[in-house]
Amino acid sequence: MSDYAVKIGQYVDHCQDEMIDFWRELVNFQGCAKEPARMATLLQMVKRRLEQEGLLCRMIPSGDGIPVLCAVDGPERTGKPVLLCGHLDTVFPRDAYPENPFVIRDGIAYGPGTADMKGGTVMMLYIIKALRHIGYDRSPIKLLLCADEETGHVGSQAPEIIRREAAGCLCAFNLETGRMDDCIAIGRKGNLDCHITVRGRSGHVGNDFLTGRNAVAEMAHKVIALQALSRYEEEGIIVSVDVIQGGTVSNAIPDFCKIEVDARFDRASDLERLKRQISEVCGVTHIEGTQTTVDFVNDMPVFEKTQANLDLLDRINQAAVEYGLPPFGTAFPGGNSDVSYISQAGVPAVCACGVKGSGAHTMEECAIVDTLFQRTKMIAYVIAELEEGLS
Repeated sequence: MSDYAVKIGQYVDHCQDEMIDFWRELVNFQGCAKEPARMATLLQMVKRRLEQEGLLCRMIPSGDGIPVLCAVDGPERTGKPVLLCGHLDTVFPRDAYPENPFVIRDGIAYGPGTADMKGGTVMMLYIIKALRHIGYDRSPIKLLLCADEETGHVGSQAPEIIRREAAGCLCAFNLETGRMDDCIAIGRKGNLDCHITVRGRSGHVGNDFLTGRNAVAEMAHKVIALQALSRYEEEGIIVSVDVIQGGTVSNAIPDFCKIEVDARFDRASDLERLKRQISEVCGVTHIEGTQTTVDFVNDMPVFEKTQANLDLLDRINQAAVEYGLPPFGTAFPGGNSDVSYISQAGVPAVCACGVKGSGAHTMEECAIVDTLFQRTKMIAYVIAELEEGLS
């Protein structure tokens, strides 16, 4: 084992108890992105901790959204920055679960946010501390922490902030939940959310059947056509109608129906094509007298798979071998993360390299404690060995 690997490993092992203490503090802080005041408090708490460690911190305003915390270790270093990125919010609001939920049993940590992704936040700090321990001085290490990722940054300028702060970085590690299949994400599908509304004409079913215009019936035609846009096996495209609202009582012709559609895709070029196809489906009227509107409410870009991403994963696998661990496989999952915005800045990146866990967004969320230490060591070692020239 190399000298750097030994020193990093020994340091992280020495810090295990304080890493768990910080993990516990983060998980036991209740709150979600729909509670901006709570998230602002959590951001300030983490900011104080990072400043105590000597990082240069700033809160970046995000329009109507929650600020983004940016922290830099070694801003005077001459190399291109290395980016560590993640989020502090969970999906559960305050008081949704008992006080102090963090607990460790048989090597497994339990509690909302343990894996997704407060464990990754702990890793960020101790990657930096481990690098300091070995005297690392090549590149600045930049941390970006959002507090509204779980709600997709709706109304927030976080995507623009992430792209701007990522620009010019050597590479990036998004410390989202580590996968149970021991794969690391080197790409992710893009996402398009749209709301479709049909308006018709109401009336009594018995007396006005011929003059009424049934919005639910019109929408039924569209639901079938929208689902048929999926080409999962051929092109990785998913179009899924997931929410439907319409009608009031069983003896009244419904004059309103609304659906929410989630579409996923593998290539950046698929986004505009999907918008066009969805609009074309909704432009066809099956029941005369109904009107349809389409609102594309949000989209997430593709995290494009590149050779540079694969090269970065190769570095991680070399580090895994140093620590006696099996190499990671590759994944291209359908779920989204902020790594997509990093990718848009042209930065080599990997995602899902945080603590290994399961049950995200449920009360059963958990993480394997040993992976907190293992992956902190690996990423710190990768950064220590990195040089300019990732393809």
